[in-house]
This record gives sequence, C-alpha cells and structure tokens, in this order.
Amino acid sequence: MPEAADGAPSPSSSWPEEEPDQRTVAEMNTRRKAFRVTARTGFIVAPVMFLLPLLIPLFSGDYSSPGIVCMTAAWALLVSAISFQAMSHTKAGGRPWMHQLWAVPAAVIAMLPGGLAAFALSAAVVQAVYHATK
Repeated sequence: MPEAADGAPSPSSSWPEEEPDQRTVAEMNTRRKAFRVTARTGFIVAPVMFLLPLLIPLFSGDYSSPGIVCMTAAWALLVSAISFQAMSHTKAGGRPWMHQLWAVPAAVIAMLPGGLAAFALSAAVVQAVYHATK
C-alpha cells in the first residue's frame, strides 16, 4: 500500500475510486435524438388526429363519437409531444424523465378543453353540412 510522506496511507489507496459515469456523450445524444424524433412525430400526428376526423361529419353529415374521442386525444398527444421536446433539451447528466411528472396531469387536464373544442368544431361542421344540403 503506498504511503504518503508522513507515513500515513494515501487517500487514493484507502478509499475505493469512484466509478466514472458510464454514459457517454454518444449515448446521451442518441437518447436526445429519440426524444426529438418522438416530439416531431407528435407535433405532426396531433393536428392530423384533430382535423382528420372532421371528414366523417363532412361526408356523412352526422355526429361521430369516435371522431370526437380521437380529436380529444389529440390534445393529450400534443401535451405529450411538448414533454418529449422538453426532455430532448435537458442538460447532460440531468433526469429527462422528470418532465413526465407535469406532462401526465397536464395531458389529462388538456383533454377537457380539447373535448369541448372537438365537440364544438364537429357540431359546427355538422351544422354547416346540414345547411348546405338543405
């Protein structure tokens, strides 16, 4: 065991060396890239999920509850995409999953105005189709 000049064991030999952080820059960037791709996909899919179900009442002229449910879920998907975008910008060594603590309740809360907006927009399309075909 190596000793210091005063005869005491050196601190490096008496304490186990701390393990260096095993995550490399490449691993962190890969995870961030996955978060970015997920966020971009969510930002594309959410508007499509909200607007595409409007084709059902446009062509049928009747309410469609699965379409309204899909439009409501689009709001929660948008909140989730924002969360993944925030996770992609966490600092190295940070905990990106902490964003899920606010994203899950925010997505649930966003579904109420999302449902109201979906119902109102769907009703407006049904009313417009009704008046156009009358």
